[in-house]
Amino acid sequence: MKGIWGIALWLLAMVANAETAELRMPVVGEIGIDPAGAVFDYRIDSELTAPVKALVERSVRQWKFEPVLRNGTAVHAKARMHLTLIAHPVDGGFQLTVEQARFSGYRKTASMNPPRYPPEAVQAGISGDVLVAVRVDALGKVVDAIAVQSSWPYMKISESSMRYWGKVLEKASVAAARKWTFEPGDAAQPESAETTLVVPVSFRVDVPLATEGWRQESAGPARPIPWLEPGQQSFDASGLKQGEVLALDYAVKLKTPVIGTSL
Repeated sequence: MKGIWGIALWLLAMVANAETAELRMPVVGEIGIDPAGAVFDYRIDSELTAPVKALVERSVRQWKFEPVLRNGTAVHAKARMHLTLIAHPVDGGFQLTVEQARFSGYRKTASMNPPRYPPEAVQAGISGDVLVAVRVDALGKVVDAIAVQSSWPYMKISESSMRYWGKVLEKASVAAARKWTFEPGDAAQPESAETTLVVPVSFRVDVPLATEGWRQESAGPARPIPWLEPGQQSFDASGLKQGEVLALDYAVKLKTPVIGTSL
């Protein structure tokens, strides 16, 4: 089995019961796709050991995508890559498989100052998250912003409290988002035109950005993004972390079946 022994020591150091452990690891990076849908460039941003990095790169460079079209013509394109890997214990070692693969548009942040934490929320000990959608022009300027959904991943609160505190945190988030700027799009790439980005904003009072184990949580209703068509409203922002950006109107479709496959 490919890669079993190369990653065994790395995984054994991470868990006490390595013989039965199943481990997950997120991997993020950047990928370049040529007009034929082949991978012409690739970069890993996550810190990986050399054997794991080699396995991922060997697999990714063999992937095929649907050609990315701009005005009906296939072009070179770049995308952010988000993978989730699973390490299964087998015969004294481990086998890596791909559990999830997601791709999003590529637009770097130029300035993304966090919102001012509303004093009344601080005094009340309110911690919450707001998912913000921004419309960005080709120069990287935010031309519109809206709060898509507010949530409280560490507490269970009433509907009336969700409505009240949701408005408070969302107002602060949107005010900050309108001042954000992003790097101009590459004229050779499809994302150089106006694009819609989804960005998570977190407010914390004595609560970490992430916790382990079971937890209570509350979430308000999701709102449509007014400048997008109905068919563009469905997206998966799960696992999106503070500082990460998801481009909604940037279609990168993987043709190669990779979910569940071994590296």
